[in-house]
Amino acid sequence: MRVLLLLFLSVAVFAQKIDRKEVIERHKVYNYTLDTLSTLSVGNGHFAFTVDATGLQTFPAYYAKGIPLGTQSSWSWHSFSNPENFQRSETYRTENYAGRPMTYALQAHKNARKDAATDYFRANPHRIHLGHWGFRIMLSNGSLASLKDIKDIKQILNPYTGEIQSSFSVEGVPVKVFTFSDPQEDIIYTNVVSPLLVSGRLSFQLDFPFPSQQFLDEGVTDAFPEKHKSFLSDSLLQKVIFHHQIDSLLYPVTILANEAIKVRNLGAHMFEIKSNQSAQVEMAIGFGEVRFSKFMAARLKGRKEWEHYWTKGGMIDFGQVKDQRAKELERRMVLSMYLAKVQSSSNEPPQETGLVYNSWFGRPHLEMTWWHLMHFAYWNKGEYLEKVLPWYERNFKAAKELAQRQGLRGVRWQKMTDPDGGESPSSVGSFLLWQQPHIIDMLDVIAKRKPVSFQEKYHYLVEETAFAMEDLLSWDSLRNVYRLGPGFIPAQESLPFSTTYNAPLELAYWYQGLRIAQEWRKTIGKLPNKKWAHILSHFPALPEQAGIYQAAEGYGDTYKNPKFISDHPTVAGAMGMVEPLPSTDPIKMHATLQKIDKVWNWESTWGWDYPLLAMTALRLHDSERAVDYLLKPVQKNTYLNNGHNYQDKRLRLYMPGNGGLLSTLAWMAQGQIGNPSFSGFPQSWKVKIEGFK
Repeated sequence: MRVLLLLFLSVAVFAQKIDRKEVIERHKVYNYTLDTLSTLSVGNGHFAFTVDATGLQTFPAYYAKGIPLGTQSSWSWHSFSNPENFQRSETYRTENYAGRPMTYALQAHKNARKDAATDYFRANPHRIHLGHWGFRIMLSNGSLASLKDIKDIKQILNPYTGEIQSSFSVEGVPVKVFTFSDPQEDIIYTNVVSPLLVSGRLSFQLDFPFPSQQFLDEGVTDAFPEKHKSFLSDSLLQKVIFHHQIDSLLYPVTILANEAIKVRNLGAHMFEIKSNQSAQVEMAIGFGEVRFSKFMAARLKGRKEWEHYWTKGGMIDFGQVKDQRAKELERRMVLSMYLAKVQSSSNEPPQETGLVYNSWFGRPHLEMTWWHLMHFAYWNKGEYLEKVLPWYERNFKAAKELAQRQGLRGVRWQKMTDPDGGESPSSVGSFLLWQQPHIIDMLDVIAKRKPVSFQEKYHYLVEETAFAMEDLLSWDSLRNVYRLGPGFIPAQESLPFSTTYNAPLELAYWYQGLRIAQEWRKTIGKLPNKKWAHILSHFPALPEQAGIYQAAEGYGDTYKNPKFISDHPTVAGAMGMVEPLPSTDPIKMHATLQKIDKVWNWESTWGWDYPLLAMTALRLHDSERAVDYLLKPVQKNTYLNNGHNYQDKRLRLYMPGNGGLLSTLAWMAQGQIGNPSFSGFPQSWKVKIEGFK
C-alpha cells in the first residue's frame, strides 16, 4: 500500500502542468558592470552576435580575452591562398595500426616543406568574424568616450524571448538599447533611444577585422590592412551596403534604418553610420545575402520561434525542490538550453566555442558532436539534431576516401574537419577513433521517433560506418576474441597511440554501434551480417585489474601512472555515455568510480567529464553522486553568469560541457518517469517533469 501511495504521489507531481515561461524567466541574465566574462549572445543556431554591456559590440578589444564579441555564421569560412601549391598528401605519414601500415594526416614531419603543408591545411579553411557593429560615443568635450565613461549599466537577457535590453549613461545622459536576432536570417535588429542621438554624439560603427591566422581568433586583429578590402558599395536614403573581401571571399553587409542615415569613412576597414538626429532609431544589420523583415514583424517571428523552442519537448521544473543545489542546476539547465539553440543548432557540426570565437581555427571536432547535439533528441527536440545529418551525407565521399587511404572498407569519419570534410593534420586527433560510432548513435536515437522509411533512407550511413568499424577490429587467437588496436589514441588522450588497445569507452561503443547496425539490417528486411554476429558473440570484456576497470589493456594498474589519471576519465563512459557491455559488472564499475574519485587529477579534466561521470552514476542508480558530479567544484566545471562553461584563459567557453549537462538531466528525467536504464533525481527532490518520451 505504501509503495502504491508513493507511486501515486510521484505521478501526481509529474502530471502537474509546468509553467515553462516562469521557469525560463527565473533565469534571466543580469549585467551591471563591464564584465568581460558576461557577454550575451543572440542568434538562431547558424548565426550568432555577441554583445557587451552597451547592447552592441562597442568595445571588442577590451572583451577579447573574455567572452569575445563575435559575429559568426555557418557560412563564414575563408582560406588563404596556397602559392606553394601544398598538397594534402604532403601531410601524410605511415604508422602501424594492429600490425599493418596505415597513413595519417600528422604534424611534426621534421621536413620544412611537409611541416609548412601541415600548418597550411591545419589552419585552412578557418571560420572568420564577419564584422563588429557597435556604438561610437562622443563626450561633450569632443573626445571619444571610453570604458570609464560608461555608467549606470543595467542589462537583461530574457532567454524566453531571445532578447537583450541594455541601458547605460554617458555624462549623465541615458541610452536604452534593445537587441535581438532574426530567427532564420543572419540579421541583428536593434532599437536605440537616447538624447545623445539628437545631439549627434551617439552614432554607430562598423569595422571589419582580419583573420588572426592563429589557433584562437577573437576577431580583433587590425593588422595587415592591405590584405583585405572594405568598401561602401551602395548608399540610399535609409539603406547602405558594404562589402568585405579577403582573397576570394566576398560578402555584403547591409544596414537598414527607419530614417535617413549617412556614412563616414573612419579608416581602411572602419565606418561611422549616423542617423538623422531623432531621439529614437531602429536599425537592422544583415551579414551576407539576407532578406529583411520590418522591425516588429521580425520581433514577432523571433518570439514565436523561441516560444516554439521552449514549449516543445521536455521540461524540468526544480522550483519545489528544497535542496539549494537544485536552483543552480536549473540555472545551468535553462541557460545551456538557450546557448544550445543560439550556438549549436546549425546544419554543420559546431565548433567547441560555438559561434563566439574560434578554437582550433574554427573547425568542428566530430568526437564532440555527440556532446554538442545529442541532448536535443533526449529532450524530444530531435529536429535540431537532424539539422546536422546533411553534413554527413555531403561529406560521405571524403570519409570514404579517408577509409580507402587507410585500407578500410566503408567510411572513416574525421576528427578535426571543415565544411568540406577535409581532414586536419594533428598529432593527436588523427589517431582518435571514438567519433566513428557517433553517427550510428545519432541516427538510432532519431529513428526511435520515425517511421521505418527513415532507416531505409539512412541505412547506408550506418552500414558503411559499421564496415570500417569491423575492419578496425582484429582477431586475438590466444583469447578467441576480437581486439581494437593497438594503434589509436582513446578519448582519454593522455595514452600513447602505438601501444594502446581495448580502451573501455571505445570497446563499449564498438559493441553498441555494431549491435545497432545489425538491428537496422533486420528492421529494413536484410539478413543479419554474419561477421558482425561473430564479433558480437566474441567480444572482449573491459580490461580490469583487482576488480577495477583500467584505462586500456596491457598497462597493468593504470591508476599508478600519473599520465593515466589525467585528461578525461573515460573508463567510466563505458557504462555511462555508452551502454554497458553484456560482460560489464556494475559492482566493478562502482569500484572504478570510487577509484577515480580518490586519485584523479581533476585539474586536467574538461567540461564534459562531469556529465560523463554523472551518466555513469545514473546507470549505477546513484542519483546523489550524479548531482555531485554535475556540480563538482572544479574550475572547468564553472558556469558563468551567462551560462557558459568556463575552462581556462584559453577556452573561456566550452559548449560540450553545456550539452553534456543537458543530456544528463534528460536521462535523470527519463529515469524518474520509469526508464530502468537510469536512476532519476534524488528521492527527496519534488521535480516536475513533462514532454519526455
